[in-house]
Amino acid sequence: MKIYKTPPQLLAKSYIGTTGRTVHETCYGSQEGRIAKLKAKGIGLLVNQELLNGYDCYLCPVIQNGKIGFINSYAEIVIQPQYDNITGEFTSPESMIVVCKDNKWGVLNTDGLEMLMGEYRSISLVGTQYAIVMNSEYQRGIIEVLTKKMTIPFGEYDSLDYYNNLLIARKKLLKGLITPTGNLLTLIQYKWISGVEYGLLRVIIEEKTDDTVIKRWGLIDTQGNEILPAIYDNISPVRSNGSLVYAVKDNKTIKFDISNLTQRTNIK
Repeated sequence: MKIYKTPPQLLAKSYIGTTGRTVHETCYGSQEGRIAKLKAKGIGLLVNQELLNGYDCYLCPVIQNGKIGFINSYAEIVIQPQYDNITGEFTSPESMIVVCKDNKWGVLNTDGLEMLMGEYRSISLVGTQYAIVMNSEYQRGIIEVLTKKMTIPFGEYDSLDYYNNLLIARKKLLKGLITPTGNLLTLIQYKWISGVEYGLLRVIIEEKTDDTVIKRWGLIDTQGNEILPAIYDNISPVRSNGSLVYAVKDNKTIKFDISNLTQRTNIK
């Protein structure tokens, strides 16, 4: 499928949308919003053999009378069109997606089995086993989809967000990395956590001295390992294809070789 570039003057910004994908916002609205409008009108993509052969997911979504279903690579309907909205893709036989039907949210697997349908106000998958769910009191927790076992109780954290394969928990305006089963990868101590930059994340810890708030920058990996301690005045984005990072301390700029830092961390 050809991708046509948006005229530069129309492009306003890009950000991570509700599905975890990059959204390109223009003066005409976002891609997600425009696609949602097409779905509401019952307008779907024309699928031919070439497009279907080039589709790299396990099941391909189709739309009929404004409802979404799924076909396989032989153009056979595997899951009948019945859903009003979907989040995610069937990338493998084991994958699951979030679906909405009659204003009820649930989880759907590739066999068409519905799980948790209508039990929670919202659902967001964490990998292929767990989901962030919201109850009627707008509290979030994590549940194991198949067993319905709560692994993180409602209200334990103020918010839970999953993107770039990272689960970030927030409590009392501080953030940290956790696992879906509730294990801490880091302490809940960071005021700010960057996006993933070549497998690394910049973090900020705030220190209060009298009436002064001092920000200390550090660097961790996606497993929560400390690459650079949070003692620096500033840390640049990771550069040179993930090989370099610059830190500022006492008005002096320090150049760090990322490969040496990560090797030293792994040895520990």
